[in-house]
Amino acid sequence: MSNEPDIFTVEVIRQALASIAEEMSLVVMRAARSPLLREAGDHSSALTFANGEVIAQGRDLPIHLGTMGYTVREFLKVVDKSRLSPGDIWYINLPEVGGNHLPDVKAVRPVFYKGEILAFAVSLAHWEDIGGATPGSYTAHATDVWQDGFRIPPTRFFAEDQPIDETLNLLLANVRTHDIIRGDMFAQAAATRVADSRLQTLFEDHGVDTFKAAVAILNDLTEEQTRNAIRHMPDGIYEGEDWMDDIGPDGNHVAIRVKVTIDGETATFDFSDTDDAIEAPVNATPYLAATAAGFIIKAISEQEIFHTDGFFRVVKVITRPGSLLEPPTSYPVVLGNHETSQRCVDAIMKALVPCVPEALSAGGAGSASVLIFTGQWPDGRWWSFYEAHGGGEGARAKRDGWSSSRVNLANVMNTPAEMVETQYPIIISKQALRRGSGGRGHHEGGSGVVRVYEMLGEDTKFAAMLDRCKVPPYGLLGGENGEPYVLRHVTSDGSESVINGRGHYRLKKGEKIIIETCGGGGYGEPRAG
Repeated sequence: MSNEPDIFTVEVIRQALASIAEEMSLVVMRAARSPLLREAGDHSSALTFANGEVIAQGRDLPIHLGTMGYTVREFLKVVDKSRLSPGDIWYINLPEVGGNHLPDVKAVRPVFYKGEILAFAVSLAHWEDIGGATPGSYTAHATDVWQDGFRIPPTRFFAEDQPIDETLNLLLANVRTHDIIRGDMFAQAAATRVADSRLQTLFEDHGVDTFKAAVAILNDLTEEQTRNAIRHMPDGIYEGEDWMDDIGPDGNHVAIRVKVTIDGETATFDFSDTDDAIEAPVNATPYLAATAAGFIIKAISEQEIFHTDGFFRVVKVITRPGSLLEPPTSYPVVLGNHETSQRCVDAIMKALVPCVPEALSAGGAGSASVLIFTGQWPDGRWWSFYEAHGGGEGARAKRDGWSSSRVNLANVMNTPAEMVETQYPIIISKQALRRGSGGRGHHEGGSGVVRVYEMLGEDTKFAAMLDRCKVPPYGLLGGENGEPYVLRHVTSDGSESVINGRGHYRLKKGEKIIIETCGGGGYGEPRAG
């Protein structure tokens, strides 16, 4: 007689795991200090098995979630399990250890049951400052990773669920908005504590053997779902490329190139021909290339794929050491996290046009379009306001693109104007759709947005970190390109000028920043008239 759990028990465990991950994200959103987490939701949650394999994730940011399993597996290469204890919470942000970029800090908690590690709970949160050369920790001119900010190797910050003050103080001394960061750290810790509690109940209700067997079955289920998605794609080799705004050593825009091989029920995404890494913040980790590939397979699938590491049994991702997607560890990556990763998605989309055109969209606002406003209050304390922006979605085979949305790997919200004006010396004087910014086509791209920030403080530091200012969102199959991003500076006397989408500026009282986000590309030949 088999001890394998029946399908109903497996489904109960699957839903329980998903609910735990969802609850973790709710805890962070309710407990965090920064509006970036509390309002915009720039955080994600996941659970892994004891070996680091993902077993559940929240409905959060794909750009975060795709790296979770890699993080725990790389963490376990650095930290031996014998060093872990119940109530531990370790923090880590190193890009080379399964990471994204330095501002994305992960809290990793081992979950014990009767002396055995059965799972890990992971809470990722974007911190509004992680030190580095500039306030907000986005340095447009960065040439090495140390300018990006404070690097945290796997480090225990909580033992027996209590903070380790010496370690915590070392970190807080190296960030500007330390009171906010401390609150956000504790919110992440609370999320992992809730996960631990809920998992204990799950283990008690079903038993360890049943839990382990269910995880194995869920991995097999993910593998089969992924095979089904690939099976519907014609065999062949498909190539695509897209470009960053940045100019490489050859004088051309930096290129992301991919070769997609579909062979029966397996898929290989080979990014080896991508341009070399450059001494600029647009490099990205190989974990983000894998995230882009995973996103595409799920996006074109006719059924929801439950995320476990069973996915990578049939999907292979290749990057080249020394390339933009596998740079030397000394190279900066702060922008590559949410810009270069999106170009990976776009390159794959272009590659698959001959394969599954009906399942794809034209290019959209594939830039986080990060604006960071920072300053100091009269008592010397720093404040930092970080905001990412949506834009137009690319049109699809059967519909127009959505306006004012986050596309592909992004999933954060904007910060309500009322919250901005309550907490910072800034007024949101306008927010509207950027009409006409979507590309024409049989179906039209969605419209971008216009948002105007007016300074109330005497001295505000401002950083802009945009892509898609020079290379516009592409149209597909005869559709026209969408309009690129435009960033404007208005002085107190009303004079207006277009400014660089990557740069640092000083703003005086009464001056304004206007962002016009890009529209989506059109799909198919424009209709007559």
